[in-house]
Amino acid sequence: MLVKRIIGGVNRAVHLPLVRLAENGRFDLPGWPGLEVLRLERAIPRQGAGRRLYVLLGGELLVDLPEGRFLHLRPGEGAEVEGEHVLTPIGEAVVLEWKPSS
Repeated sequence: MLVKRIIGGVNRAVHLPLVRLAENGRFDLPGWPGLEVLRLERAIPRQGAGRRLYVLLGGELLVDLPEGRFLHLRPGEGAEVEGEHVLTPIGEAVVLEWKPSS
């Protein structure tokens, strides 16, 4: 995945191998508040009333929602979720998470 920003009128491109950067469990992207890459091997709860955007980079992921509802994400798919939920990987999953209020 290539992330490109314009800084002071000059184009700058930085190659970010996000799946590899998350090998140790998580990677916060410097200069991008609220944006991180997570490597999940077990279910993790996400609490709070804020919105989150997820983009699945590898593996498969279930987003468990209240009242028995869920989303099943495959690589390249994303979801916007608000409120409490649980991220449950099927095997191992790598997901980009953005919390816009951060």
